[in-house]
Amino acid sequence: MQIAIDGPAGSGKSTVCKMLANRYGLTYLDTGAMYRAATWFSLKFTDEDLPRRLEAVDFIFSENGRRLALSKDGETWDVTAAIRTPAISGAVSRVAANPRVRAVLTEKQRKYAEGNDVIMEGRDITTVVLPGADIKVFLTATAEERAKRRFAEWEGKPEAPSYEEVLESIKRRDEADSSRPCSPLKRADDAALLDTTGLTLEQVAEHIGRMIEAERGGN
Repeated sequence: MQIAIDGPAGSGKSTVCKMLANRYGLTYLDTGAMYRAATWFSLKFTDEDLPRRLEAVDFIFSENGRRLALSKDGETWDVTAAIRTPAISGAVSRVAANPRVRAVLTEKQRKYAEGNDVIMEGRDITTVVLPGADIKVFLTATAEERAKRRFAEWEGKPEAPSYEEVLESIKRRDEADSSRPCSPLKRADDAALLDTTGLTLEQVAEHIGRMIEAERGGN
């Protein structure tokens, strides 16, 4: 079974997918983390051809998607915490807009899904990466709701941005993701739309869980 979840930043994709992966024994892949890791890599190796280098990088997920390491030429970097900083959040749209980067990561994501019962989330999963997925959902929420969630994640951490800064970053990210020429963020025609504003993430997981149970029951 392939489950594809798309949506803008802060819509609850990652948390909900982790919950569903545990509940239904699915393999979870956070493709947004891969683009964040590619951004981290681009800042570490600024003088190189990023897409070419990424072809030779192994993206190693562990703890069912909760941790991510990069490995290349015998070196391994655990980037789980490093990719969740405001600096990476501010730079990831630029890297994600690179068509060659997207081509490399899309191929890696499709290979990851082969032969697995997978739940995969990102911004082009329902439209580009897994257009034939068994279940396709587009999660959304107001920019203000999503900013509150991101602010809560960063609150108390060193160099944490203000709520106003998070909200502005969310709005810029939305514009960049939805207007890029290559694989823009958009809802697939056959993807269920679920507005998570005012819902707990447990309620969102229960809603998608019923879709999973219905799909499994029909096969």
